[in-house]
Amino acid sequence: MGEAIRARAQRIDGLRSVVTVEGHAVVVDPPPEEGGTGTGMSAPQLFTAAMAACIVGFIANSCRLRNIPLTRLEVELTAPIQGGPRRVGDMEVVVRMEPEPPEEVRQHLLAVARRATLLNTLARPPRVVIRFASGADDAGPPPPAASGPPA
Repeated sequence: MGEAIRARAQRIDGLRSVVTVEGHAVVVDPPPEEGGTGTGMSAPQLFTAAMAACIVGFIANSCRLRNIPLTRLEVELTAPIQGGPRRVGDMEVVVRMEPEPPEEVRQHLLAVARRATLLNTLARPPRVVIRFASGADDAGPPPPAASGPPA
């Protein structure tokens, strides 16, 4: 089956939560117009940020493996929030790279970007099972303090 990623999101207060994965923590908090306080990214912002990071990582790794010169790499992802049901809409990704590679390398890197893990996940959506915990062994740790994410 391969490695599994375990993400744990715990409510801090209001709509603000802290999400932890393998010792790393991110505060997620919708903007005030959506009922939050805006102290962190909203979940859709975090989703699009993860997409952009995944794509930039794949391109950077391909450059590393093929000794493609790279002094600057930026991926800008733009996606609207759509309704009916509420979701992230079609995404546009713009890649900026220095030094600018020749066309053949650009085409190779675009192909690499299109194989990024999270793009593969969207192309082959996983089944999502949502359930309530079934007992003490399934309860998890206590929620974080109201002052913010754990240190």
